[in-house]
Formats: sequence, structure tokens, C-alpha cells
Amino acid sequence: MIRLLVVFAIIVIILFILRSRSNSQTKFSKNFYKKIILLIIIIAVLLFIATSGKFLIPQLLKIIKVGLPFITKFIGI
Repeated sequence: MIRLLVVFAIIVIILFILRSRSNSQTKFSKNFYKKIILLIIIIAVLLFIATSGKFLIPQLLKIIKVGLPFITKFIGI
């Protein structure tokens, strides 16, 4: 999973460099690179959440399960 995040980071860095070097004479404008960078970041985040869901969701449920008695004690139920 870490390797995949590193690959996405390298792709985004390359696109930042291409965006900074692009001129108005080229067929790709800076706005185009901005949209591609944003799209890659969104895809990376969604992919990371989807693949780590089997680890992330049970941990959140454990935290809620442990924290619920404390919350009800402070509320006074």
C-alpha cells in the first residue's frame, strides 16, 4: 500500500513539474494539468480508503464500542 502511495506521489510531482513548464503555446494549458492532478489525488484517496477498508472500518467500530460507555456516563443516561 505504501508503494502505491509513493507511485501516486511521484506522478503528482511529475505533473506539477510539467504544469510549471507549460507555456500558453502548448496544447495543454496549466488548467488542464491542475484538473489531472486533482483527479489523481482523488483517485488515490478513494483507492486507499477502499483497499484499507478491511482494516479501517473494524478499528473504528472497536473505538466506538470502547468509547460508548464513557460517553453515556458523561451524558448521564
